Amino acid sequence: MAEVREVDASADEVWNIVSEVDKDPEYWSGLTSIRNLRREGNLIEREVVVGFMGRKGTQRIELFPKESIQLAMIDGPLRGSREIKLVPLGENRTRIDVSWDIQFSAIPDFAQGFVRSRLEEGTREALDKIAKAVEARRK
Repeated sequence: MAEVREVDASADEVWNIVSEVDKDPEYWSGLTSIRNLRREGNLIEREVVVGFMGRKGTQRIELFPKESIQLAMIDGPLRGSREIKLVPLGENRTRIDVSWDIQFSAIPDFAQGFVRSRLEEGTREALDKIAKAVEARRK
């Protein structure tokens, strides 16, 4: 599952927004809260509360400055990964690629389609919010 969005901003400007991972709940619907457990350089391990049922999970994030953010969901209702990759398209244009590789560890079969569609919709919404935040900082 993947979503793409182009924004009128440099990769540096986009990075300044997406790399503030402590603000993820502002962009990613379904992510209710985060609590950092450990932070060492570009590695972050955090506990998250997700979904309308308030399920807890553990995520590991690795930042690759101005290139990508690798998020691994290592415990919780979803297992798998999400990558946010920045692709410069010129001095003031950047493509944001978001790709998911998800295993539904604790979600019943009948609910998986709903969760998948919510992830897709939430990713589109997050990309819209990120684009607006980048544009607001440019002004």
